[in-house]
Formats: sequence, C-alpha cells, structure tokens
Amino acid sequence: NYAAVIQQQINEDKQNLREKALYGIQLTEEKLNDFRDEQIGQLKELMDEATKPNTKITISKDSEHK
Repeated sequence: NYAAVIQQQINEDKQNLREKALYGIQLTEEKLNDFRDEQIGQLKELMDEATKPNTKITISKDSEHK
C-alpha cells in the first residue's frame, strides 16, 4: 500500500531517523514498462521539479494593491 509507505516515511522524517528525506518507492523496470511514453514524460517532469534546488522567493507587499 503506497499510502502506508509514504506515511511511514513522513513519520521517520519527522523523527529524524533518516539522513535525507526521500519519499516513495523505486519503480522496477517491469512497472516502468507498463507506462505509456506520455506517462514516462510526466514522471520525468515531476522528478525534475521535485529535485530542483530550493530557491528563495521573496514576496514584498505592494502598497498599491488593497
């Protein structure tokens, strides 16, 4: 059950039991072969977004918008 795996990983991360926060499971080649090309592309885009370095975003209040 994927939800149980993710919940366990979140709990371990909260307790600092793991060196680096990693969530999910490794997909086997067999499971990857079940995906369509479009889905593989979407997974790649998701991985790219999820593993981007953190960027600091500064939000300033605009006094003209109320």
